[in-house]
Amino acid sequence: MALDLGKSAPQIAKMAESLKAGGGERRKRLDAALRQLRDPLSKVPFEALHKRIRASLPPRRKLTWPMAALPDNDPLDAVYRAPDLPADYTAVATDGSQIEPDRHGEARYFLLNTGGIALRYGRMPEADIFSQPRLFATPEELVIAHPEDAFKQQQIDETLLGESRMVLEAEALADRLSAMDPSLPALALLDGTLIRFIYTGSRYEDYVRERLLENGLLKAFHRLRDQSLSRLVAFAGYISKPGSHEVVNLLRAVHCPHAGVEEAGCDLLCGKGGPGKQECDAVAKGLTDADLFAELLDVGERSALFPTQAPVVQSYGPHAVCFFYMNVGDEIARLEMPAWVARHAKAVDFLHAAVLDQCKKGRGYPLALQEAHEAAVVTIGDRQNFQRLLDGMLLAEGIGRTSAKARSKRIRAV
Repeated sequence: MALDLGKSAPQIAKMAESLKAGGGERRKRLDAALRQLRDPLSKVPFEALHKRIRASLPPRRKLTWPMAALPDNDPLDAVYRAPDLPADYTAVATDGSQIEPDRHGEARYFLLNTGGIALRYGRMPEADIFSQPRLFATPEELVIAHPEDAFKQQQIDETLLGESRMVLEAEALADRLSAMDPSLPALALLDGTLIRFIYTGSRYEDYVRERLLENGLLKAFHRLRDQSLSRLVAFAGYISKPGSHEVVNLLRAVHCPHAGVEEAGCDLLCGKGGPGKQECDAVAKGLTDADLFAELLDVGERSALFPTQAPVVQSYGPHAVCFFYMNVGDEIARLEMPAWVARHAKAVDFLHAAVLDQCKKGRGYPLALQEAHEAAVVTIGDRQNFQRLLDGMLLAEGIGRTSAKARSKRIRAV
């Protein structure tokens, strides 16, 4: 049965009216947030602000909201114009796609396709598009086994499938970068966040995290860092339309009127009157970091560098994540980079200039990432062709049963 749009339309109209009605109040909150961003110490002394920021960290979050740390050497509202771009540079980007397991099929498997592009600009321009599919089908490949306990294993679910894909993307990025001209500065981009939030908490046991994070993603980051020792490497994760609140939440700490909040905690001093009673909502409710920096940054400009305090990043070592926001023309993008990039002024400048150039070439989104996506994507046609190939090969081996539910979806009758 199709969606009844006639019944949905009045609900959509009501939602639109509500959004319009709240626009004025939202503008007031945004203006107040910008005032705090430009002059945070007018509300709270520097040392007290540092204590409040530290109080947002585990193990006992006394300030409820996760927030960025203060920039090392910049005011919160620092703005940087784009530096000059080298005439000759290289750019490499990778992305991934997948065919998920079909639990109704006879064969248990999943497929990860990693694609990317290596570009060279300047006197000797060239482009190399690549992709590599990998089928996971053996019992050992479909689980993550405990290294010491034979009775412990974690099935690779949808979330871990995405994490496995991310590892392959980072490995492919390091592989391709190592094959490029080392005399040229290199931009290396992944699509999305470097902060792997799924390893926070107790959803997965430590051996799963060790396999995919420490011995997977961070190992690939080590390879990228090693290459940066002999050449200029600007490595980052690019986030389009970011919804993060880390800087906005920092302003909550600035705005809080409660003395001693860093010892007592938000939950004991604030919000006891119910939803909407937190004073810090006056500079934060309904706002994202991108909302703030859309007001602050002109096209081509970037913000200060902020270290993230996300708990999972505390174990990243030299790859602890920093970020800045950048006006790329059509939107505010977020660039996340490991500390070894953030502490290298030339790498940050090159990242800024090269990403802006890529966004101009890609009409608002980095061209290298666009091409990497096209190289990696598994289309509907690809899926159908893969399924036909799989079915044919299984039938040739006398394997061809599917579940009754799967058959019912192919042949409908009333």
